[in-house]
Amino acid sequence: MSVFAQQRQAEQGARNEMNSTKFRLGVAAAALAMFGMPGAASAETVSLAAKVGTTGLGLEAGFRVTDSINLRLGYYSFDYGTDLEEEGIEYDGDLRLRNAALFADWHPFRGLFRLSSGVVQTGNEFIGSAEDELVVGDNTYEGSLEATVDWDGMAPYLGIGLGNAMRGGRWSFSLDLGVMFTGSPGVRLDGEVNDPSLEDAFREDLEREEAALREELSDAKYYPVLSVGVAYRF
Repeated sequence: MSVFAQQRQAEQGARNEMNSTKFRLGVAAAALAMFGMPGAASAETVSLAAKVGTTGLGLEAGFRVTDSINLRLGYYSFDYGTDLEEEGIEYDGDLRLRNAALFADWHPFRGLFRLSSGVVQTGNEFIGSAEDELVVGDNTYEGSLEATVDWDGMAPYLGIGLGNAMRGGRWSFSLDLGVMFTGSPGVRLDGEVNDPSLEDAFREDLEREEAALREELSDAKYYPVLSVGVAYRF
């Protein structure tokens, strides 16, 4: 493994550990706040749901606040391999979904339909690599590139849905459709060129390539959310 790859691996490990710590702290704080509410854990006011959707696979705890308002606390994650082609370069990599969320659901008719708002601590990122003959800037190089595109921070959420775990039978199903306002992603490019004599030119072109990629992805600041789930009320 090259020095470059080792450094990138160490940096990625540190970022993952930091994101994991933030998620654990956020989930713990929200859980304490919820369970500290009067009546939050009384009989038949707590539910647990399994969810699958564009934020990943996850678990949600639900809490009844009033007859028409519920709270949900969830954590979702998933990793899968995918390709990303940007600025004429095809990156082979992984999309890593990491999302911790707190939602408030308002059931205006006290039925299944709900309006939802909340916040999501997101740590979604794509890490990809490309190698061999690469067009970087206006020049062609033999070498390797690694791209990291990440959405890291608190994202407001708005959505609609169907499902109310606090009404009807103990088992229920849900559907959610909404959007996370993540802001534009962070973009980082790094790489190596095989010919040391081209190092300076390669670095200059790499900076231009990173700026162009950041501009191309600047509009990717809304993340669609679609999920389905099944819940059990205790």
